[in-house]
Amino acid sequence: MFDKIRQDQDAKSRTVFIAGAYEFLADDGEDAPDPKAWPALAKGFASLDYSAGALSPEEAKALQDQGLKMPPAWVALDNKKVQSTILTVAGGKIGVLFFPVLAKPGASVDEGLVHLIEQEAQKLKPQVNLVVGVSPWGVQNESDFLDKVKPGLDVLLGSGPGVGFSAKPSPNGKVLWMHTYTKGKAIYTVDLPAWPTDKDFKWALDGNYSTKAVLLDDSFQTDPGMVDIFQGIPDPNDKHK
Repeated sequence: MFDKIRQDQDAKSRTVFIAGAYEFLADDGEDAPDPKAWPALAKGFASLDYSAGALSPEEAKALQDQGLKMPPAWVALDNKKVQSTILTVAGGKIGVLFFPVLAKPGASVDEGLVHLIEQEAQKLKPQVNLVVGVSPWGVQNESDFLDKVKPGLDVLLGSGPGVGFSAKPSPNGKVLWMHTYTKGKAIYTVDLPAWPTDKDFKWALDGNYSTKAVLLDDSFQTDPGMVDIFQGIPDPNDKHK
């Protein structure tokens, strides 16, 4: 499915691939990769050619400690700074805003961080057709954030603690919110046939967006190139057998 998108130039020109935090390390700090796997992981994620991605501070440090580079177009998150980038696609531009990490796991969202996010969203808005927030906060903090503030986002892609789910509108209908499933078991897609329009715009399933959870099960064919990259690396599932 995704290889076809990348090989079809028209589809590729209209598609972005965005990775949130905790692709390399679990958000609960458990199930760290085998030390031998880090070079293969770095090479494997780089080969996937993400449009943008985020690393938790722990992931960024682990790569640095191994003498490895972050995948291209990824950023390392910290707890004070909001980072952003602009992606150009067919017919418009997408502003991607990376949320800071929280001071410590389980902490509530500081009002100062919320203010920084709102400021950056306001700065991006006039330059792009869509503002996408990428959060490492977990489901509860993301839900509280959407309930209490008007962040100026069009889409929120969440990661961190909590269950994964396909895109759904926030309570006021203004933000399309999706949260990834942990352990790399699914990829979530959002299709937008048109950009958000005026101030009265609200998201409606099968009206102005559609969404899908693509389970990475045995129906997916093994990619020979990825098999070569991970040749000789211990299977992490072996320790559970």
